[in-house]
Amino acid sequence: RGPFVPCKSCGFTPTATERQVAWLFSEHHLSAAELAEAARRIREGERPDPPRSLLEQARVEMGAAPLSDRARTPLRSDQLVLLTAANLLLTPLVGLALWWGLRADRPVAARQAIRLTLTVIVGLAVMWTALLLNWSTSPA
Repeated sequence: RGPFVPCKSCGFTPTATERQVAWLFSEHHLSAAELAEAARRIREGERPDPPRSLLEQARVEMGAAPLSDRARTPLRSDQLVLLTAANLLLTPLVGLALWWGLRADRPVAARQAIRLTLTVIVGLAVMWTALLLNWSTSPA
């Protein structure tokens, strides 16, 4: 029926941000035929991944307050440079901690922090893997 009650098929009760997805998969947003199709696809293992625009529409339709200016404020360029340096020179845990701290109050900045940090993590993993493979194959 909606984002605050358990699903009558599986009994799942959405919490926090899951409620936006639950609203999108409710009778408020989809017809009976669309709900049946969504249920079939989820049973087959497809994971719902609605775009941000639909999630924001769900927030508004559920009566949630729009995001504040502070919540929509991204990190400044100098902060991004500093975060990159901290991730590279210290540890990517700096970026993960920043993402964790910002995720509730400043989701836009948190997304920037996690994207940048994951990029650094992947880059470091590739670099270390290449170094180890090179080291293990070089003659003694």
